[in-house]
Amino acid sequence: MSQSAWSEFLERIKRSANYRGQIVATLFVPAREPVFADPQQPLHPLLTEALKRVGIERLYQHQAQAADAARRGENVAIFTPTASGKTWCYNLPVLDTLLRDLNARAFYLFPTKALAQDQLRKLQELGLTNQVPSGTYDGDTPQEIRRWVRERCRLVLTNPDMLHVGILPHHQLWAPFFRHLRFVVIDELHTYRGIFGIHFSYILRRLRRICRLYGSEPVFICTSATLGNPEEALRHLIGLPFRIIAGDTSPMPAKTLVFWNPPFLDLEAGIRARASTEAVWLMVKLLSEGIRTIAFTKSRLGTELLLRYVREQLAHEWLDHLRDKVMSYRAGYLPEERREIERKLFSGELLGVIATSALELGIDVGELQAAILVGYPGTIASTWQRAGRAGRQREGLVILVATANPVDQHIVHNPDFLLQGAEPIAVSPRNPYIAAAHLMCAAYELPLSEVDREFFGDLFDPLVARMEEQGIISKGERKFWLLRQRPHDDISIRSVTADEFQIINRAAGAGLGTVERWRAFRSLYPGAIYLHMGDTYFAEALDLTKRIAYVQPTVADYYTVPLEQKDNEVLRVWEQKPLQGGTAFLGEVKVREQVIGFKRLRLFTDEVLSAEVLDLPPEEFETVGLWFCVDEPIVTELDEHEFHLMGSLHASEHTAIALMSLVVSADPDDVAGISYAPWHPDTHQPTVFIYDGFPGGAGFSEAAFERLEELLERTLETIINCPCKAGCPSCVQSPRCGSENRPLDKWGAAYLLARLLGKTVKSFLPPTEKSPLSPPQTQQL
Repeated sequence: MSQSAWSEFLERIKRSANYRGQIVATLFVPAREPVFADPQQPLHPLLTEALKRVGIERLYQHQAQAADAARRGENVAIFTPTASGKTWCYNLPVLDTLLRDLNARAFYLFPTKALAQDQLRKLQELGLTNQVPSGTYDGDTPQEIRRWVRERCRLVLTNPDMLHVGILPHHQLWAPFFRHLRFVVIDELHTYRGIFGIHFSYILRRLRRICRLYGSEPVFICTSATLGNPEEALRHLIGLPFRIIAGDTSPMPAKTLVFWNPPFLDLEAGIRARASTEAVWLMVKLLSEGIRTIAFTKSRLGTELLLRYVREQLAHEWLDHLRDKVMSYRAGYLPEERREIERKLFSGELLGVIATSALELGIDVGELQAAILVGYPGTIASTWQRAGRAGRQREGLVILVATANPVDQHIVHNPDFLLQGAEPIAVSPRNPYIAAAHLMCAAYELPLSEVDREFFGDLFDPLVARMEEQGIISKGERKFWLLRQRPHDDISIRSVTADEFQIINRAAGAGLGTVERWRAFRSLYPGAIYLHMGDTYFAEALDLTKRIAYVQPTVADYYTVPLEQKDNEVLRVWEQKPLQGGTAFLGEVKVREQVIGFKRLRLFTDEVLSAEVLDLPPEEFETVGLWFCVDEPIVTELDEHEFHLMGSLHASEHTAIALMSLVVSADPDDVAGISYAPWHPDTHQPTVFIYDGFPGGAGFSEAAFERLEELLERTLETIINCPCKAGCPSCVQSPRCGSENRPLDKWGAAYLLARLLGKTVKSFLPPTEKSPLSPPQTQQL
C-alpha cells in the first residue's frame, strides 16, 4: 500500500464505531534511495556468481566498505537499522576469504538458535556448501551431527551458550578450527546488555585467550541496530579497536507510524482501556482486509492470550476462515515448530502472526505489510527493529498501541523521541561475581598466568588471590585448575550467582530448571504466577532448607508482584555531581530486601485484584546505584506549599525508575529504588536511591548517572503532562511498589524535580479545580 492508501485505511478506522480519538499522532518516514559502491578488490568469482543467483548485482556502499575493511584485517562494527543488508557485511568478506584459503575457518555467533537457522538457510541458498561446508552447533544439534560439524565444517553458526559450555571447555577437540580461525562474527550486538552482556564479554575474552593459544588472531565483525554508545559498548564487550560503519545506504520504503492511545475510562483516575483490547480490534480489522500483519507483545503469555482473543473475535465477526491463518511465535516452541511457522510466514500461507521479541531479530519472514506493537518495546532500537518487519519491499504501516505505564504515555505524547539517537546499552565489567565465574572457567580451559591480566583487567589479581586461598587453583607462575568438576555447568550466563533453587513441576514430577536465590524470593514465593518457556505455573511452596520451589501448571488472567520492605547503606562513592538544589552520587550500596507479601494484578490493565501477606527471610546483596540528595531550602519550600516530603520523593522515584528505559536499555526488573525522608543515615538528607536489582550491578545505574539530568527532565515532563488529578499508573503509581503506592504526592514531585533542575517553579504548582490540565493534543509530524 502507498501512503495515500494507508491514509484511506486510517480514515476508515476513524469512521468506525470503536474509534474514540485513539490516534494521538502520526509520523511519516519517507522512502530512501540506495547508494551503491564496488569493493576495492573484486570478490571471488564463485561468490560473485552466487550473489547473482540470489538477485544481487550491486553492493550498497556500507556493505562494500565493511567488506573492504574486514578483508584488510580490521575489526569492523556495522550499526545500521533492520533490513539494511547487514548480513552481507559479514558474509562477503568471510566467504571471499574461505573460498581463497581452504584452511580458513569462521565462527558466526547469534543470540538465538532461530536466527542461526535462518542465516544457515541463506548461506545454503548461495550454492557454495561444497566449497564452504557450514553447519549449526547449538542445543538443537543432534549428538551424531556434532562431530561432523566440528571436523568438517569450515563455517560454524553457534550462540554464546554453546560457546561457553560446549566449545571453549573442549577446545582441544576444536584445535584445527581454532588454529585456522580467521573471523568471528557477532550478530545483533545490541542484544548483549546487562547481566547477559557482562557474561558475553567474558566469554569473548576466553575465546580470544584460546585463539592466542593456537596462534590465531581472528578479525571480529559485529552488526547491530543503532546504539547510543557504540565505542563504549565495543570496548566493554570485546576490548579491541574497531572501524565503525554507521551510515545506512540501502533503500527503504516509506513507513507510516501511528501512535495509538487507548481511550480513558476514568479521566480523573487516569484509567484507560486495555492495550490488548485495542490491539485485537486493530489486528482483526487489518486481517479482514487481507493485510499481512505481525503483532508484537512483551511476554510469552501475552502472545498466547492475544492469539486466543484474535481468533475469538474473528469467529465473532464471521471470519472463521481466517482463524487458522493466524499463529503465535515465541521461545519455548520445539525447533521444528518454529521452522514450520517461519516457512508459512515466508511463503505467505499465514496472514498474521503474534510474536514476542523472538521475531524481532533478523529472521527473514517474507513480506509483511503492517506491524502492531502492543506497548513500547523498551528501546528505540527494538522499536525500529519491530517496525522494520512491516513494509520491507513496499510501504508499511506501524501502529504503536500504548499501555498505561509512564514510558508508553511519554512516547505517544513525544513521538519525535523515536527519531533521536538510540539509547546506550549498559555493560559494566566491574561485576566481581561474573568475573570470578569466568575466571574459573578460563582456569579449567587453560592454566592462568600473568599474561591473562590483559583479558580480565583490574579484577584479575584479587580474584586469582582468592581462588588460590580457596584451593581452586594452584599457586605459581602457571595456575592449574585443581577441582574435579568443571565450573561451566554451574554457571548460567543469564544470572549472577550460583546460589540457586531448583524448580520442580509437581504435576509432571520433573525439574524445570534453576533460579538464583534472590530471584526465587521475588518470583517463586507461595502464590506467585511464574512463567517458564512460555508456560504459566502457580508457585505452591518454597522449601528454604532443600532449596526447592514447587510449582503446578495453571491458566491465569493475572500476574503477581512482590511487596517488599527495603533498606540500604552507602558503601563507597565513585562519582558525584551537583544539581540545582541538591547533589547526585554514583557508587556501591548494600541492599537489604524482604518480601513481605504480594499483589495479584489483572493482565494488561494492572488492576489490583488482591493482596496477600508472606513470611520470608530477608536477603542482602551489594550492587551499584545512583542517588540524589535534596538540600534543606527545597525541603522548606515543599513544606510551605503543603507538599508531602516522603510522597514527593516516592513519586519521583517511581516515575524515574519507570522512565529509565528512555535513557538506557533497561527492563523494569533490572532496577529498583527506595526513598528516605526526612533523611538517610549515611547521607543525612532526604534521598532517592535507584540501584541495579542484582548482586554486583550490571551498568544500568552507571549509564543512567551519565544522563541523569535528561532522566529527571523526562520524569518531570511525564508527571505534569498526565491529565489525572492526583497521580495514576500513567505517571507516579507503580504496580511493583512494595508499599502499595503510599504515600505519593504527584504535584510535590513535580515541584521537587523542577527545583532540582533549576526551573521556574510557579508553573509546576498543581492546577486549580477551575483550570485542570488538559490532555495533550493530537500531533501530526
